[in-house]
Amino acid sequence: MHHGDMKISRVIALSLSLALTSAGPTFADPAPTPTYDFKTLMEQYKIAKSAFQAEMSAREHLRATINQNFMSAVNDANRIAKNALRATKIPSAKSEVLAIQKAAIALANATRYSAILAMGQPPEEPLAPTKQEHSSKVAPLKKTKSPKVSASPSS
Repeated sequence: MHHGDMKISRVIALSLSLALTSAGPTFADPAPTPTYDFKTLMEQYKIAKSAFQAEMSAREHLRATINQNFMSAVNDANRIAKNALRATKIPSAKSEVLAIQKAAIALANATRYSAILAMGQPPEEPLAPTKQEHSSKVAPLKKTKSPKVSASPSS
């Protein structure tokens, strides 16, 4: 064997051994992914759905309380202004009462808005699991008619 041929053989052998050793992990079995059956997924969904409904119920209760406080503040401002307007006959005093009433309602509105913002985003509703067909069950192919063979040769 010639010295050049021997060198090429070594390069080829080294390349093959590197290719085989680096390809080893690609042939290994992948880590098994956990599989859940539909029943387990449905139980997890029911738990998540129940938690979501409880969270939404608490959120709606809090929002109703915020709205009640707002309406109470507006009604108080209106009642106080109405009584003050009855008591005074001076036009400048009436203007002052109306300005105070307007400011009280604006404060109630700002307080309500801040409280609603502080609630944050509503929770996301969980998605119900769907039954997926097993990969071993393949739908049968449509049977098609085979082309008829004619007795006469085509020209």
